[in-house]
Amino acid sequence: MKGRIIRCVLFDLGDTLWYRKDPETWRRLEFAANCQAIALLRTHLESCSLPDQDDLTLGRSLRVAFDAQTRARIRRDPSHEPDGAEVAMETLAQLGWGQIDRQLGAALFEALRVRIIDSRLLYDDALSTLAELRRRGFLLGVVTNRLWGGPPFQEDLRAFGLFEYFAPATIAISADLGVRKPDPAIFLHTLRALNVSPSEAAMVGDSLRSDIVGAKRLGLLAIWKPKPRVREALQARLVAPGATSASASFGHPEPFSPPTVVSAASDLPPDLPPGLHVTDDDYVLSTVQGPGSDPLALLASDVEEYKPDLMIERLSDLLEIFPKAGVL
Repeated sequence: MKGRIIRCVLFDLGDTLWYRKDPETWRRLEFAANCQAIALLRTHLESCSLPDQDDLTLGRSLRVAFDAQTRARIRRDPSHEPDGAEVAMETLAQLGWGQIDRQLGAALFEALRVRIIDSRLLYDDALSTLAELRRRGFLLGVVTNRLWGGPPFQEDLRAFGLFEYFAPATIAISADLGVRKPDPAIFLHTLRALNVSPSEAAMVGDSLRSDIVGAKRLGLLAIWKPKPRVREALQARLVAPGATSASASFGHPEPFSPPTVVSAASDLPPDLPPGLHVTDDDYVLSTVQGPGSDPLALLASDVEEYKPDLMIERLSDLLEIFPKAGVL
């Protein structure tokens, strides 16, 4: 890495710049969105179309089926972000709740949205790190896989103060572009907006299968920021052969570890690795495993296979890696 020219740093968002709030807040917000979706269906479908259950139960069934349908679509075609309205339409048909048109499918998809500004918190060193990197002359961009985009997502980014550091044109959102990491096209969207070549850029993210794989395909410097619980679960074998742990090298203290949010235990797939959520790329992009598989062993295997160039624990670790834009 020594002698390499880096002028630009790209960031993932979820579990990189922000994390989910406490489990109770997440459950409350998700349940509210689920019930909003069921209320919408009750006004548009005949009463006999829905099972005779309360809205909380129906909402959970809808959410679990919707998430499963989304994963199935991404696993069939990892380079493209699914169309949310189509997924909603397919989910209702799969549940046997009836056929709906695209307009209602789009409304149902929007009803299921959990707003970022309500459900996430920025890491405590996020804005200060971005400000210092910009002061040191680095160009900044975002590349994120996200099913819900559009104006509401832009509003949430603005409310977090992120437009202070990222111009809208330099924020690549899979929901709006239709393409997902690790496909090179979504990275190139932001790099072209910044007028930077891949060899002069670094990518920071929590996902091995989307952030690290995508960055390495294009020749970006691939920096892995694993989720706290993932890091803890893999403590004995965290650093893949050929990778470097920036935090270990620089002797940083253990960072604050926000709680990992999970759904009800009965909703979780048996092959979900510790520390991951069902919508996380490292689970969604993994091969479906049988009930006897060891999720932790599979996650460790990913670390060894994808070999990030660097690993950090906190965003502020980047300030020791990148003293100034240009030659490292």
